[in-house]
Amino acid sequence: MDWSPRVKPIKIRRLYRYARLGIYDDLLLHDVGWELYARCTDIATVADVYREGHVPCPECSTKIARRIDPLFSTGEGGTHENWFHCPHCAKRLLWRDCRQALRDIPRCFDCRAVLHKEIVLRCACGKTWSQEAYNQSVRTRVLLPCPHCLNLVRRPDPPARERTVSMRKSSPTLQCPKCQAVALHQHGNIECTVCGYKRRWRDYRKSLKKKDEKLECSSCGYTFRWQAWRKSARPLRTGNPRPAREFVKKWLTCRTPQQRMIQIDRLLQTLHGRGPLAPLFIDSGEHNIRQMLDDLAS
Repeated sequence: MDWSPRVKPIKIRRLYRYARLGIYDDLLLHDVGWELYARCTDIATVADVYREGHVPCPECSTKIARRIDPLFSTGEGGTHENWFHCPHCAKRLLWRDCRQALRDIPRCFDCRAVLHKEIVLRCACGKTWSQEAYNQSVRTRVLLPCPHCLNLVRRPDPPARERTVSMRKSSPTLQCPKCQAVALHQHGNIECTVCGYKRRWRDYRKSLKKKDEKLECSSCGYTFRWQAWRKSARPLRTGNPRPAREFVKKWLTCRTPQQRMIQIDRLLQTLHGRGPLAPLFIDSGEHNIRQMLDDLAS
């Protein structure tokens, strides 16, 4: 399937350079905006496949239902990572910035001095850690030093989520992979009522999502394999397609260059706060994209 390419960073930088001068280049806005729109549409399409189980035909885009039902979830993932400010130096931070700073330059959690790397990590104050124990501590602590002023900051609470009521499949009929008889989902396993087959539910779901099958479009007759489609869509796969969906919805309502610029800026601000998501949209490495988004936000 022909997916839309990622947007070139040079176009985004040029667009912002003009906008800061009060110039809205219609051609550049058109290119960047519609390229982002096409990319967002593809990301939302791929998310729908994993959510609903209907695969678009690569030739005519007709949706084809998979015969192997992978028990798709109606839920949509997201990230709890958001900007917050250090209460001591007022610098804007992401919690992963605090973690990454300690991975780059290990410091004592008590006195914040740089640790000496020997067989173990050793501090002048007498504290020692093995590398494994230190990494585990960085992952699990709720108080870490600010990368800028080294004062302790607390991990921010995740944003409150609105409760939504969604229709979910209730008690789907399961088929034993071994004898094709009726199986039950119980005690965290799938268990066959006839042959006694038993497997962890999580492993069973993973195997269904990866299992190959031949799909045929009823409209144009085109045939393709699920695994081939899945491989082609891998660069568009994300557990948080919400920013892409919102951009697709709002972009079509824009009527003026200023409105288009606002929507592009809102999307990039959202990607700025969710670092791992940005490379799905922008054609560069994560470090370079982060640097560009930092520059645009300053």
